Amino acid sequence: MAVSRDILRRRIREIEAMVEYYKKLGVNPLSLATGCAVKVDLERVVYPAFARVKEKLAGMGLEIAPREDADIFPRPQRGVELHRRIYKLGREASVDARDLTGIKPERAIVLVQVYQGRAGSPDEFLEAILPVYEGIARSGVKLRIGKGHSIVTPFPEDEFMLVDYLSLRGGKGEGYTAANNDTIHIVDPTRPPTDYTQTAGALSNTLNDLFVLGAHREIRIAPVLNAPTEEVLDKLWSNTERFARDLGADLLDVPQPGKGRLLIGATVIADSHGHPPTFYDKVEPGDLIVATRPFGELAPINVFLAAVIDEELVDDLEAEGITLEEVERAKDAVLDMIARPNKPAAEAIEERLPRNPDAFDREQHVIATTDVTGPGVYVVWELAKQMNAWIDLTEIPLLYPKLSRYAATRYILPNATSGTNGAFIIVAPPSVAEDLLSDLKAREYEPRIIGEVKGKGRARVTAPGSLRNYVTDPAILGKFQLIE
Repeated sequence: MAVSRDILRRRIREIEAMVEYYKKLGVNPLSLATGCAVKVDLERVVYPAFARVKEKLAGMGLEIAPREDADIFPRPQRGVELHRRIYKLGREASVDARDLTGIKPERAIVLVQVYQGRAGSPDEFLEAILPVYEGIARSGVKLRIGKGHSIVTPFPEDEFMLVDYLSLRGGKGEGYTAANNDTIHIVDPTRPPTDYTQTAGALSNTLNDLFVLGAHREIRIAPVLNAPTEEVLDKLWSNTERFARDLGADLLDVPQPGKGRLLIGATVIADSHGHPPTFYDKVEPGDLIVATRPFGELAPINVFLAAVIDEELVDDLEAEGITLEEVERAKDAVLDMIARPNKPAAEAIEERLPRNPDAFDREQHVIATTDVTGPGVYVVWELAKQMNAWIDLTEIPLLYPKLSRYAATRYILPNATSGTNGAFIIVAPPSVAEDLLSDLKAREYEPRIIGEVKGKGRARVTAPGSLRNYVTDPAILGKFQLIE
């Protein structure tokens, strides 16, 4: 039964009030800029700008890693020390060289928040960030920037670059360490920013890039938090403390940007006893593609927000046999899912990793992994490219297929398979895959085999023709050979 118009209008007024509240906090939820949408465009802006940074700083001891979801390195015997520094951008940038020589960092994780007016051009983005990188390079420290994350702000005074310098203590120990930063403005703009699921969702999404590698031991969280009022900021901190306590993670005491109307995120570090699952050359025809659960978390959030903003969409949804109440229930369910860390899946992956690369055994170990977050199903193409293999994707498991289809066909989301704190995709030999399915089910996941490796020597992905129901972005669809 359709929701009554009186109830609907009351709900719309509540959401409109929340939208106005978020605007005061410096977030425009009408842009649907949640999760990965807040990032500076990688292909058009970030990658071209960093190519120029590398050219200008060649030979100065500053190494910028290729695009990776996390920085991975051998675990130091005496651990990692994190030293946070926050710099201004552009002409006002100032890096203390003596400070860096005292720290003696070997790696760094970077977060940049740049004004939207210069986030659309690689030249202007370069002008903002280059002075900081030049200052670091002139310090003389030999440093690898292992992971960078760039986000947009509508306020020019809120620009900054946050650098978490990592000093590695002692020689190489056993196992590996992974580090990552992910910082966003909000997860669900229909809930207040102080709701626990906002913080838990943002931090879980940050950890996902470590968990997918099997890194779940000795978790350290260096928060990135800001809010325009002390009341909101205090609640973000208490939510972060609760999250770290429940996860058994160490919460690091680090400086905060003090800029940005609303920021929720962190730099996270974790260890693994196993070698990361990057055995791309070990793949063979017949290997299986496992999804830890269905994906597409962003569709219910975005459809609900769009519908309460535009009442005509409510009528359109009802014509499709979907009520607004149904959409809100789906939204609330995915938010609970997003707020749950994928640590159990990380444990299952680590148990199927060799201690060193030479010990890889097809009867025991997984080959490769990735997480289905911002890019959605596109990550299957990225895996195929890394393995130089043909993947036949036989199923596209979605949490709410009707809502994903609606979001895509109404152009609410060009890729309605995308999510936040998403499922993992795991490539494994058949016997390992079957064992993994049983283990993941026991850990309360809904795993399934969604495809198979058909050949080697060429990157290719075949997929069901139904994919076009959920993805309308031609750049993504063009990577798949659709089979009707």
